[in-house]
Amino acid sequence: MFWRKRRNFYIERKSRSRLRQYSLLCLLLAATITTVFIKLPRQEPSPAPPLQIPYTSKFAQTKQYRATLRKAAHRVRRGDNFYQILANHGVPPQEIAELASASKSERDPQTMRTGELVELFFHQDSRRLEKVRLHDKNDRVLTMGRAAWGWVIGVYTKPSVVVSAFAQGTIRDSLYQSAQDEGVPFELAMALADIFAWDIDFFVDLRPDDRYAFLYEQIYQNGRTVGNGRIIAAHFSNAGVHHRAYYYEVSGKGSDYYDAKGNSLRRQFLKSPLRYSRISSGFSKRRLHPILKIYRPHLGIDYSAPTNTPVVAVGDGRVISIGWKNGYGRFIAIRHSNRYTTTYGHLSRYTRGLKMGHSVKQGQVIGFVGASGLATGPHLDFRMKRDGRFVNPLKVRLPAAQPLPRTHLADFQQLVSSLEDKLGRALARDQWGESDPLASLDVAHD
Repeated sequence: MFWRKRRNFYIERKSRSRLRQYSLLCLLLAATITTVFIKLPRQEPSPAPPLQIPYTSKFAQTKQYRATLRKAAHRVRRGDNFYQILANHGVPPQEIAELASASKSERDPQTMRTGELVELFFHQDSRRLEKVRLHDKNDRVLTMGRAAWGWVIGVYTKPSVVVSAFAQGTIRDSLYQSAQDEGVPFELAMALADIFAWDIDFFVDLRPDDRYAFLYEQIYQNGRTVGNGRIIAAHFSNAGVHHRAYYYEVSGKGSDYYDAKGNSLRRQFLKSPLRYSRISSGFSKRRLHPILKIYRPHLGIDYSAPTNTPVVAVGDGRVISIGWKNGYGRFIAIRHSNRYTTTYGHLSRYTRGLKMGHSVKQGQVIGFVGASGLATGPHLDFRMKRDGRFVNPLKVRLPAAQPLPRTHLADFQQLVSSLEDKLGRALARDQWGESDPLASLDVAHD
């Protein structure tokens, strides 16, 4: 027993000795290896080659996509509808229904109007409809594009550029005829008449050799003219009297046309209640009635015009009478203020919905020329009362609207100077010469 215990003690002591030797050897080996690595020259790892990512320009992708499409265009005509147009180009009924349903959030394509443009884009290989563009008359475009999950709908407005353009003409017979002769767009001629409507009655005041010149806005898109904007400056020489107008916007208070001194061209009343007419009978206290054949006062103006020519209210007011009135036939009376009342007789019909007590605005259509009552032909009997007494509408001095605020006069005068400079250069290019009355006008001494 003693011998066995002693032997075990010996073995254990010997094992511990070997373990210490082995550990020391490992430490020496680790120290040697560390020393060798420290002394060796350090080598930097070679840079990895840059990661090559295939990339295609977005513009190139768009170009490639467009190259796969075939476009068809259709100008909407009377009687056309969205379903018919797409069906005529081979679009399946189910897709047409999906398009119509998806686009209703922005615009119902069934409400297309005559003259609008529909563009259809088909894939050249599959002939599948990929995109639809609907251009309306307000330069808004409704787009419908195919995507993996259905049709994507969008709306945008075409970018446009507005530049100044010039027009001029001479009166020989009428403003309308002059506009035709000079190539002036009809809507601009009518806008010119509206600007000076409070000072010039374009049916009775025009004289041969009256002249006009004006600057207006011309709208371009994609390098071509797409429409005309407002007139921004105008001259009109009528019977030796020179009239000028300048468009100016007052922040927060709207816009208006003013003369060179900042006085508004608007009046409380228009000089005429309709267009395209001539005076067949003037204001008179003793006129032979064409039907009754007796002399009696004619305290108004008869405007001869075709049946159904629109008649407008000459000023803001309220309808105080509407209906049949003896020899006046279909008749309307409007009270404009505590002082003024105007009447309109021999109408063929009234504007739908107009009733006694309704408020009307200056220039609002209230009825149409006719020959109701005692009348030999279609015309308008127009009369005006001031303080309860009839006055001659062609001679009464009408109250003016508010002038330009004094705080804006300096800015307005700078604008006038700039516009006059442009008009002067345009007139010179058109060789009006110094003999022309408009060419010699001096804004500063108006």
